[in-house]
Amino acid sequence: MLWNGIDFTVDGRQPVSADDFHQIGLHCWSSPPHRAAAAFFLEQAAARGHDGAAELLGHICFVQGDHAQAVPWLRQSSGSPRAAYYLGCLYQQGALDAGIAQSYDDAADHYRRAVALGEPEAMLALGDLYLERLLPVSRAPMEHALEHFLAAARTGHPYGQFRAAELYRTLYADPDRALALYEQCLANPARSGHALGSLMTLQSGAAVREIRWDRNNQAMGLRRQAVNPDSPGRTAY
Repeated sequence: MLWNGIDFTVDGRQPVSADDFHQIGLHCWSSPPHRAAAAFFLEQAAARGHDGAAELLGHICFVQGDHAQAVPWLRQSSGSPRAAYYLGCLYQQGALDAGIAQSYDDAADHYRRAVALGEPEAMLALGDLYLERLLPVSRAPMEHALEHFLAAARTGHPYGQFRAAELYRTLYADPDRALALYEQCLANPARSGHALGSLMTLQSGAAVREIRWDRNNQAMGLRRQAVNPDSPGRTAY
């Protein structure tokens, strides 16, 4: 099939089925020289009922900032965790160009659907909404937030590990749990590819050094007390 003078085929034959068009669309999206052709072929696949093509179209339009085009594809992808997460983002921020008014409640509904499908980014987004007191709470906001940050951490998400560690260190004053999560974050290979990878590296490293320093000082203090217990009337120097 021709697109801007380029003939795209599937193993040397012309595309016919939804899977054929989806395969070409995937190839184009992953190939920078042909990326502009991706939407054309994915739309052919989606029109033939291919759910994966509709989901990827929604993703492409969303990351390109074309929310009006993204929303119909995202709504069509009802079983996609990524699509549900993106819809949550649009409701949280508001997207008037796509006919979406800002609504934290609607955002939370979409995030919860994404969470049920295993999307860690939605777990983090929900945690932030609770932490900022933008959703009704039945416990302390930080408890709701920690629950969702830990859920993201359990999926292996480095930012989930980092956010949970920060809560344990700053709000819960639990350095042992914080240290374990900071170390998981620092050992996580996915951290380097994350947009906040450098921040996580610097702050996790500093927190680990601080916690270990405090532990060492406490151990030294206990040692001093054990070998040189203070005696009544004795002057300490």
